Amino acid sequence: MIAVLLAAGAWSYITAAYVVVFGTLIAYAAWVIVRGRRIGRQLPPEDRRWSQ
Repeated sequence: MIAVLLAAGAWSYITAAYVVVFGTLIAYAAWVIVRGRRIGRQLPPEDRRWSQ
């Protein structure tokens, strides 16, 4: 019985850790994309190498 309770408690920590890790990665990816688009809008069209 105690082993089952400990295992159930461990799964909540594991799940929370996965949520934190994936949430952080998604937030960082969104921040990088938004920042890149914001910086890209500041460049003149002739300096945008990716649109040539």
